[in-house]
Amino acid sequence: MSRRPDDGRVTPVLFAPWLVAMITMCCLVGAAVAQDEGVVEVEGFVERAPATLMVGVHGGLPGYRNVGVGGAIKADQFGVALRGGWGTVGASFGAQGRWYPPVRSPLPFYVGVGVDAYAGNATPHAVLGAHVPLSPAWRFDLEGGVARATLAGTTVWAPHLSVGVSYAFTFDIGASETGDAAVSARPSGLGRGGVRCEPGPPDQAALTAAVAGAVQSFVRDGVALYGNAYRDLRYRYAIERRDVNGDDATVDIRYSGSARAVIGGEVVQAVGVAQARFTWNGCAWRLRDLSY
Repeated sequence: MSRRPDDGRVTPVLFAPWLVAMITMCCLVGAAVAQDEGVVEVEGFVERAPATLMVGVHGGLPGYRNVGVGGAIKADQFGVALRGGWGTVGASFGAQGRWYPPVRSPLPFYVGVGVDAYAGNATPHAVLGAHVPLSPAWRFDLEGGVARATLAGTTVWAPHLSVGVSYAFTFDIGASETGDAAVSARPSGLGRGGVRCEPGPPDQAALTAAVAGAVQSFVRDGVALYGNAYRDLRYRYAIERRDVNGDDATVDIRYSGSARAVIGGEVVQAVGVAQARFTWNGCAWRLRDLSY
C-alpha cells in the first residue's frame, strides 16, 4: 500500500498521534472495496485536498484592533483572510495574504502580509502565524509580527500580535468523490434518497454508512489542514468490531495509511485502531465521539 523513498527507507512517524491519525486516515477519492476473509476493507487515495473556510474571533495589538471577527480561506499552500475589529480609534478593517510553506510540522503555519485600515490610516503588516488543532474542526490561532503604525502623528514599527479561536469548514474545489469511501451518513431525520423518514428502531444496516460518513468527515478535515505539506495520501480501513446496545453503538475501526512529504519525498505511515461511538436518533446514526 505505502510507497518508499528512493533509498528504500520508510520515515518513522515523529509527530503527535493526532497528526499521524489525521494524515494516515486519509483519502476519499478513487476508493475501492476488497474482501479479505470476511472483513470488508475500504482503501483509496486523495486526488486533491479540499479547501478550508475558517471563521472566528480574535484579539490583539496594535490598539486599533483589540477585538474582532474574521474569516479566512486556505487552499493547498495559499490563503487569504479578511477581518474587522474594534479598538482605541473605533472600527478597523483588514486583509491578509498567506503562504503555507510545504514543511512537515505538527502545527500548520503561514507567512502573511497584509494591511489594516482605520481612522483614515492604512497600516501594512508582516506576520508569522499558526493554527493549533484543538479538534478536527476547531483551531487556536496565533499570529505575531510587525506593523507600520501611526502613533501621535509619527510612523513607527509596532508589534502585531493576535490570538483567537476559529471553526473550520471544508469544501471541494473541483475534486469529485467516488466509491464507498465517499458515502456520507444521511442527515438527521432523512431516509434514503433524502425522503423524510418515520422514526423507528435502530437500523443496524445503516451503521456501516454512518461509519463511512464519520471517516469521510475526519479525513477531509485532516487532509485540508495538512495538505500543504503532504501528497500521495493513501489509506485502508475496516470495521473490526461493532457493538449495538439499544440506541447506542460502538465500532472499532482498524486503519493504516501513508503520506509523502512535499519536500524530500519521504513517507510517514501509521497503523492503529480507532473507536467511534454513535447514537440512534430515530432515523440515522449520529456520531457522538471518535477516539484513536
